[in-house]
Amino acid sequence: MKIYVAGPIADIRAVQVVQSAVVAAGHELTLDWSRGPDATFDDYGSLPEVSAELATADLEAVLTAGAVLVVASDHDGRGTFVELGAALARARRGDLEHVVIGPIRHESVFYYHPAVLRVAAVDEWLAGLV
Repeated sequence: MKIYVAGPIADIRAVQVVQSAVVAAGHELTLDWSRGPDATFDDYGSLPEVSAELATADLEAVLTAGAVLVVASDHDGRGTFVELGAALARARRGDLEHVVIGPIRHESVFYYHPAVLRVAAVDEWLAGLV
């Protein structure tokens, strides 16, 4: 399955751990943003063309994934919530089967959408796949 892993840049190591587990289980990442320019670039207004390219690539990766995993975090992760929203829109249309997040750290009504499955760790979700 093609999988996108969303999470805040501040928790990039946690994102990479989830990505490694996904790949080790035989799945493919639609984009590893954690090792690209997304991971270090944060002055979006200084280079709007670069920012536009990053936003386009990230959203396309969500739109082509069979599952979107959201790494729960104590950090804000504004882009993470955009990715979660795109995943939920796809799930509502029936275009996405799996939207998974870890333990809830920030309250949001969208964490309770019927398409969201909350698991303690990625291994729990991977074990449930057929």
